[in-house]
Amino acid sequence: MNWPDWKESYYQIMEKLDFDTEADIQSVKLLEKYLIKFNSDKKKDILSKLKIFQEQPVIIAGAGPSLKKDFSRVFIGPYLKKILRDFKIITVDGATTLFKENNVVPSLVVTDLDGDLDAISWAIQKGTLALIHAHGDNQQQISSFFQKNSDFIFKTDVWGTAQCEPGQFLFNFGGFTDGDRAIFLAFHFQSPLIGLIGFDFGTQIGEYSILKSPLKKRKKKKLEKFHIAIDLITAFHSQHSGLRYNLTSEGQQIPGFPKMDIATFLKNWI
Repeated sequence: MNWPDWKESYYQIMEKLDFDTEADIQSVKLLEKYLIKFNSDKKKDILSKLKIFQEQPVIIAGAGPSLKKDFSRVFIGPYLKKILRDFKIITVDGATTLFKENNVVPSLVVTDLDGDLDAISWAIQKGTLALIHAHGDNQQQISSFFQKNSDFIFKTDVWGTAQCEPGQFLFNFGGFTDGDRAIFLAFHFQSPLIGLIGFDFGTQIGEYSILKSPLKKRKKKKLEKFHIAIDLITAFHSQHSGLRYNLTSEGQQIPGFPKMDIATFLKNWI
């Protein structure tokens, strides 16, 4: 997914939610400023690291209510070493907290910085590649994050994404929420196998979705974004040529991701 293919969906979503596109642009400029200051020469290197997702299967961990149960079945037990060796692990924002609690370092964090920033900073310092997302109402979080972590951020793999036109600095692989942006990244790089955990959607919000969040999002707006994410996955999953499975214990069906029990998935692919 590139900007010309994404922009129609973007403008439709912004109109539906009555969001300010100009605020998105200002947030992008702010994130660009920090990336130029701290990581100005890393874009090509980070893009090369992202292309590794073309070669290895991916497990994406969302922050839904099933995350704890799913995590315990995937990352606690005899398969852990093989999973960390053979899979790339993407955590969605607040889901990173559970990984920190269990000392499991993800490969990539996708975040708009409204989750547990201590956990995200921990992962980055452990070598996790982080994609920081710029949107209209997180400018304060962007500034705070880079200022707080200025002593080590230049040594790490941190880059930025946009949901509007990304310009010459940021990436835009499509998607609107942290969860579906992580999925769209795997679509973009044509990951050969995608497994989802903690992707309930539905009507419940997981504890890690709002844990220590500086912005306590209203449930109604969050659920509306869930519907947008499902609509986007429905519209674009056919662009992905690999295998896709929804391993989430509970929650609703996800178009293009047939349900598979985690035990069956591990038996087949580990």
